[in-house]
Amino acid sequence: MTQEEQGPNLFQLSCEDTQITYSTSSFAGPPHFSYSGPKGEDSFSGEEIQSLGSALGTEHTVMLEAVPDLHTVTVTVVLPDIRLSSGEEQSFHALGILTTNETTIAGHPLERRRPTRSSRSTALPS
Repeated sequence: MTQEEQGPNLFQLSCEDTQITYSTSSFAGPPHFSYSGPKGEDSFSGEEIQSLGSALGTEHTVMLEAVPDLHTVTVTVVLPDIRLSSGEEQSFHALGILTTNETTIAGHPLERRRPTRSSRSTALPS
């Protein structure tokens, strides 16, 4: 009997002083994203998480900080498409991007700064 492969529902990422957990669903139903790092600690769910499919995998972005007339700070993780058998875990490398967009009173970005990090990560089955 072969086991059907499926996508993981929990991703745990860590790099130096940053830990990110992304779950495709939660007890309440919507996806959940938690961040702990140089910009503090915060949790996000549902529509607070922007998800976008790309050639690299799926990009998940949350806003960590918004200061009017100064800047916004977002963090994006790019998670690869992974298939797992039931009960299987898989280690992988993921890309994390911390973006600072400087803004004006009109809200338009002036400049973007994007430090990038690779992380050690684990995907867990649904």
